[in-house]
Amino acid sequence: MQPKEAAAEDIVIVGAGLAGLAAALGLHRKGVRSLVLESSPSLRASGFAFTTWNNAFRALDTLGLGDKIRKQHLQVQTLRVMSSATGEIVQEADLTQQGKLGPHEIRCVRRDLLLKALEEELPKGTIRYSSKIVSIEEDGNIKILQLADGSVLRAKVLIGCDGINSVVAKWLGLAKPSYSGRSAARGLAHYPDGHGFEPRFLQFIGHGFRAGMLPCNDADVYWFFTWTPSENDNGIDESAAKMKRFVLGRLRGSKVPEEALAVIDKSEMSDVLAAPLRFRPPFSLVTASIAKGNVCVAGDALHPMTPDLGQGGCSALEDGVVLARCLGEALVGKDGAKGSAENERIEAGLSEYAGIRRWRSVELIATAYTVGFIQQSDNAILLCSIDLELTDGLVVSCSLPCRKGVRCLVLESSPALRASGFAFTTWTNAFRALDALGVGDKIREHHVLYERMITFSAATGEAAAKVSLKMQGKSGPHEIRCVKRDFLLQTLESELPKGTIRYSSKIVAIEEDGNVMVLHLADGSTMKTKVLIGCDGVNSVVAKWLGLPKPILSGRSATRGLAEYPAGHGFGPEILQFIGQGFRSGVLPCNDTSVYWNYTWYPSSADRDAEESVAKMRSYVLAKLRAAKIPAAALDVIERSEMSDVVSSPLRFRSPLALVRGSISRGGVCVAGDALHPMTPELGQGGCAALEDGVVLARCLGEAFGAGGNDGSHHEGIKAALGKYAEARRWRSVQLITAAYVVGFIQQSNNVVVKFLRDTFLSPLLAKTLVAMADYDCGTL
Repeated sequence: MQPKEAAAEDIVIVGAGLAGLAAALGLHRKGVRSLVLESSPSLRASGFAFTTWNNAFRALDTLGLGDKIRKQHLQVQTLRVMSSATGEIVQEADLTQQGKLGPHEIRCVRRDLLLKALEEELPKGTIRYSSKIVSIEEDGNIKILQLADGSVLRAKVLIGCDGINSVVAKWLGLAKPSYSGRSAARGLAHYPDGHGFEPRFLQFIGHGFRAGMLPCNDADVYWFFTWTPSENDNGIDESAAKMKRFVLGRLRGSKVPEEALAVIDKSEMSDVLAAPLRFRPPFSLVTASIAKGNVCVAGDALHPMTPDLGQGGCSALEDGVVLARCLGEALVGKDGAKGSAENERIEAGLSEYAGIRRWRSVELIATAYTVGFIQQSDNAILLCSIDLELTDGLVVSCSLPCRKGVRCLVLESSPALRASGFAFTTWTNAFRALDALGVGDKIREHHVLYERMITFSAATGEAAAKVSLKMQGKSGPHEIRCVKRDFLLQTLESELPKGTIRYSSKIVAIEEDGNVMVLHLADGSTMKTKVLIGCDGVNSVVAKWLGLPKPILSGRSATRGLAEYPAGHGFGPEILQFIGQGFRSGVLPCNDTSVYWNYTWYPSSADRDAEESVAKMRSYVLAKLRAAKIPAAALDVIERSEMSDVVSSPLRFRSPLALVRGSISRGGVCVAGDALHPMTPELGQGGCAALEDGVVLARCLGEAFGAGGNDGSHHEGIKAALGKYAEARRWRSVQLITAAYVVGFIQQSNNVVVKFLRDTFLSPLLAKTLVAMADYDCGTL
């Protein structure tokens, strides 16, 4: 391309994959010419096939290719999910049921057939093969592209569809994709005389892997196998033959039917490949530059994701259509009028595209990661913005003086104990911590033990999942109660020596004096300490001193309340959850007379008035719930709540990536509770994790003081103890924050595909996962 060419022809797309060819064809349909650069000498169809859902067919219909692809591929009628541990059917779903925009449509599309179909619709010469970009430079509004063969191209618009190792994404400054810790093998089996399989998507989950098979047409069957590699798996990816034997060996060691094994066995070596699964951290896309000036990215260059939703290829087709529409209208105008300056229109068009695709990409990446996390988990714990700063401080102080023989002082900014949030779900892991502190039985005596969790669809009113909470865990039976926060705080306080808590004492600044920390308080006084533990919540002064980044807004808000029934409420020993319609709500009895409730949602600009007062917020929540299929008994709980027993706040969390690199401890200073791991409330683990923190911290620190004679003079021992605590809690915190955030995505998403998956077969898995994640033991003091 020469600089003198018309602007409508000065579009260079890097990569002839699904996103690149879809964008090129979309622009062609808008009357805009583009040039596609492909590094390979011909079209590449790595991956063999991919599940193509409704959203992808809508994109293909927009491009004029939908019917052509339909004729070449079978429509999958049902989804069957089986346990690879027992061989039993976990879930069966009809994949042709009605969706928001019409009946569902799912086919397994051969990638090579789709790429060829896209190529055939493009003008001759649109794709330039064996053209690999090695660098990008700027010359005003022109991008200068240096190619591997020494040639140079000048482009007024540069679109990077160049995959997971995108040169364009790197130029934009996007974070490198992260390794998920899992790998995937894929293959295609060809049956010239017909395979005879039903049009069914068959999946196997458990035993540490996820596998599946589904027919593309009468002759081809696609299969996949994803797993978490161990050290013993080294060398299996050296050849397709080794990989095939490995997959067959794993499947034969589980309850997978022979018909599935036969598909893999029949695959030719040339039709088997394996690769590590990578994804772009969804949090990195929140503020990243998807588009800058006249440059943007699409497809895997934008949103590499794990394959657990089957949305990688589908979203790439979406990208292509949206990008072609935004850029095409910017260049030729909706009615053919060009309007303002060309570069401004290009920039505005790409900015519009980025705005549309940013949150869609974040949602899909996060949801895919969570689904895989749930489906492949063999571990009981794998991996509510809950304000527990004082609770966690009490745990540490209760542990140190009373149980480990070490004296400490708790500074609390309020004039008395605070119990904001009213109550919190206390899972098995939290009761193990409370037992370590010697107060578990006191809490049990005053709170009901749950027997089951029922999750309802807010759209239909039907039960999407019923999970028994009496199941056995790794270390004994599960135990879940909703604990009143004020009762727990008072119980912890009563176990402390008198004078341990100093109220109305707010820290405003921290300084260092050798190995001693100097604390400046709001009342003008100062205090010196050899050990400083920050349990001061989401806006922690101590966390700020350690350099941890501020928690970020999740985009959602939560309202919580407590209803009192002096004569008894009549609810059974069960957790009631309602999900869908853009919100997540729950009703949980604490004891015979108190019922806790919560409601989380995505506020719009129109909702701001509701947040002005408690009365307006309660009315807002009731209106939303009445418009959904929520039983009258649940509505009565909210109606009965006094104004003083309702609170609302935005949900914030600390980016888990910040904790990977951040300082949880430094010298004689560390953080715990919400000062360490503020998280969204979907797992109900904010308060539980804070109790874990307190026990682990007290154990590590208590041992250091015990070894040093209790005078605290051994600074290196203290430093090592806090470092040990930090490492013990770092990955637990990262896992909980991440899992909570992405589970929230699934539960509150209104996306058609996510909603369909959630309502048909993910709800039971999510409910069981909440229980499994609490099967964790922080140990004793």
